[in-house]
Amino acid sequence: MSTQHSPRSGRKSLLRIGLLICAIMFDGGSPLMGFVLNGAGLHSGIHAANKDHTSLRLLKEVMPGADSFSEKEGEVPVYKAYRTDPANGAKTLIGYAFVTADTLPEPSGFSGPIDSLVGMDLEGNIVGLRVVYYKESLRYTWGDFLEFPGVQEQYIGKRAADRFLLGKDVDGISKATISSRAMASGIRRSIRAVTQAYLP
Repeated sequence: MSTQHSPRSGRKSLLRIGLLICAIMFDGGSPLMGFVLNGAGLHSGIHAANKDHTSLRLLKEVMPGADSFSEKEGEVPVYKAYRTDPANGAKTLIGYAFVTADTLPEPSGFSGPIDSLVGMDLEGNIVGLRVVYYKESLRYTWGDFLEFPGVQEQYIGKRAADRFLLGKDVDGISKATISSRAMASGIRRSIRAVTQAYLP
């Protein structure tokens, strides 16, 4: 006498197996998933995104001259950026990298927040900036407008004392005024918080 299985019982078995695999992976049972979820590899040269969308490659982009970074730390969270002396291996602090999303409340763009990774030197000047995350309906309508030439670069050289006013201190983006204003406001808020917390 042969045993027959209904399609419903087959689906239940597959669902159980799938849930078991997910549970193992997200419990840290999978070395690969644990590596990604814990943000490991930030200092190992692996370019996988961290939980705040950063990577070693992006940190180096916003902090020119830095070759190593601390883990994110501090009440106002920052990555400390260091330059290593090739002669003696001594590390010198040259600035801070930080994500605008870590300074609350985070301004919202047209469809959601715009997270930027900012590099700041010890004099309080922005030395690099990259948008690391945003989910905008405008993006799907007419492209990656925050990647337009000059949009991110215009913030380099700005500092906490600047007003970051759209149309005066920074240029807006046609058809994306709300998002442009949110991006400028988020950068202004975070650089002021980091300057107050870390610079004399």
